[in-house]
Amino acid sequence: MAYVVQEDIIASIDLTFNLKQGESQIYEITLDRDFVGNQLNARAVTSISVGILNSSGKKVLMYNNPMVPGVSDTLIFADVSENKPGVIRFEITASQSLSITGGQLNAQVTLVFSDFYPNAKTYIMPLLLLGQVIEADPIDGGGGTTTPSTGLGAPLYTIEHIDGNYPSQYGKMSINSQDPTLITEITFRNLDKNAVRATILENFLVNRMGADQIDGIITLFDTNNSKFYTLYKIIGWQRVDITTGNGNTDNTDGIKIRVVLEGISTGPGVLKTRWNMGDNVTFSIDTHGITKSSIKPTGILTFADKNKKVTIATNGNNSPTGAHISYSPYYDSYVIVEINGISIDLGNNSKNATAYFSGNNGLTAVQIESIREGDQLIWNGDIAGYELELGDEINLIYEVNVDDLR
Repeated sequence: MAYVVQEDIIASIDLTFNLKQGESQIYEITLDRDFVGNQLNARAVTSISVGILNSSGKKVLMYNNPMVPGVSDTLIFADVSENKPGVIRFEITASQSLSITGGQLNAQVTLVFSDFYPNAKTYIMPLLLLGQVIEADPIDGGGGTTTPSTGLGAPLYTIEHIDGNYPSQYGKMSINSQDPTLITEITFRNLDKNAVRATILENFLVNRMGADQIDGIITLFDTNNSKFYTLYKIIGWQRVDITTGNGNTDNTDGIKIRVVLEGISTGPGVLKTRWNMGDNVTFSIDTHGITKSSIKPTGILTFADKNKKVTIATNGNNSPTGAHISYSPYYDSYVIVEINGISIDLGNNSKNATAYFSGNNGLTAVQIESIREGDQLIWNGDIAGYELELGDEINLIYEVNVDDLR
């Protein structure tokens, strides 16, 4: 669920939906007051408008109730029989979608209460992410279509950043150096330039490196200069919540892998030595080493997360503590959590426990075997029977792959 808050009003959307140019899409926004689940009576609001903004922040469409002829399109309330008083809907038609450029699609909701005492009240909500606009394939001179595809199953990306910043939209990736020998992090958006999920990469990281404990090699190829490629050993990975509020596995999020250089293409025919912004890149993945049924890599107990401190005082359930795990646990093993020296129970893909780990500030709980570097410990004060105060001590006890500490 993606949501935004302005004073006591909450605007949310259950799921983000991508919009392909030339196709239509109906979006549904829920308006709540004070807390999620307490729906506002939208019909009692004097005026509600929803502005649609493209990736550059320009307002391209407007929906209003009551409708403003020549200015806005129709904003619809949920039928009374649906028992959803706070739900509003609008449709971006196929013809309208053609005029929206590719990239993020956001909505800005404005509520006007003319009978608010003692003066009229207007709420202008922050931008709410609806999804991504997927550009239609351009028509070429021969009447056919062209796509960014580089071949069967080959992902295609463009390097957007060389300083490690997160890529801004689908089809983009980032590295943390132009020099191949200095690259230690590579971040891909979950969708490549064809708007296809990078399932090849995800499957390898989750099932081969995670479940089977097979080491991996990723090779980056310059699609415009096939003689230049670089090989890296993958030493770790994590999902990154690029678009906040929707978890960290949405199409608009990404995957960061930590790597060590293993090789660069060489020879008299190789004239390129550095990666540049704007380079078009594809990759291949290969296995390296042996499976967990043979010899495992070394795991050692880390004390990196001993004596961590609560930096955010908790208040009830689903309260962030400000304490983040520093490493991904070795072999997805258990994490012992101690509060002021006392062990507590930990939720496994469940928020119904004294505490749980989360990658999105407590909105959802992760499975214990899926805890990754950077996940935060979330506290349930109502379940525990007490709250955590600033300075309370947290110990996270777990094993780490020795390579992660090198």
